[in-house]
Amino acid sequence: LEEVDTPPGARDRGTVIHNAIGDYTEKFAAAPPKDPLAALVKLGEEKFRPLADYPEARAFWWPRYLRIARWFAGWDLQRREGLATLHAEIRGEYKFPIGQREFILSGIADRIERRSDGTYAIIDYKTGQARTEKQVRTGLAPQLTLEAAILRAGGFGAIAPGAVSELSYITVRGGEPAGEPCPIDFKEGTGTPDEHAAHALTRLMALAADFENPQTPYYSLVHPMWKTHYGDYDHLARVKEWSLAGGGEGEQ
Repeated sequence: LEEVDTPPGARDRGTVIHNAIGDYTEKFAAAPPKDPLAALVKLGEEKFRPLADYPEARAFWWPRYLRIARWFAGWDLQRREGLATLHAEIRGEYKFPIGQREFILSGIADRIERRSDGTYAIIDYKTGQARTEKQVRTGLAPQLTLEAAILRAGGFGAIAPGAVSELSYITVRGGEPAGEPCPIDFKEGTGTPDEHAAHALTRLMALAADFENPQTPYYSLVHPMWKTHYGDYDHLARVKEWSLAGGGEGEQ
């Protein structure tokens, strides 16, 4: 359990900023307000209100949010040009059978745009580091590709199924620049967003089938790149001990 009355940290900052931008996108999905910046500032004030007991956090984070709001207001207006529809904070799911049971893949997309050509763009807001093309392509960061798979199958309710032409992250950290588009441009010859969505879904279904088998072991660390990123439960697997000793999981 988290300690009582702990000062807000980076995760709290990210939640506050993400919620303000997400609410703006959802509230004004049909059309932008007359004064986008004023609307973003008002939503930011609402989300920052719980930080009133931590004036030092607000003093540091609020100027960053204002920079983000100015950048986002301009980016959003420019982005809307040529869009047919815009959806925000929309939940979707895809179901498939695994043995005698049913597996449900679900998620909430930050932003789904339907372009004038009928294809879709799926966008995720990030207050931290955006995922790289390689992480998305190899399946280490399958969020956007799996959201695309849900969309292609018609799993986002009122959104008609269709082709996905863009997967992108938008980083909003309040630095210089305050925000930055980070589209996932798959390397030449590695396929389209639709092809990667189908591949990610196929891998997920195979993984779910593997773990439906009770003999499949649950390793605490599978990918080498995460060996220095300790999770909340890694102490139960004594990860630091065997990592320092140079042993593998199969040796424990």
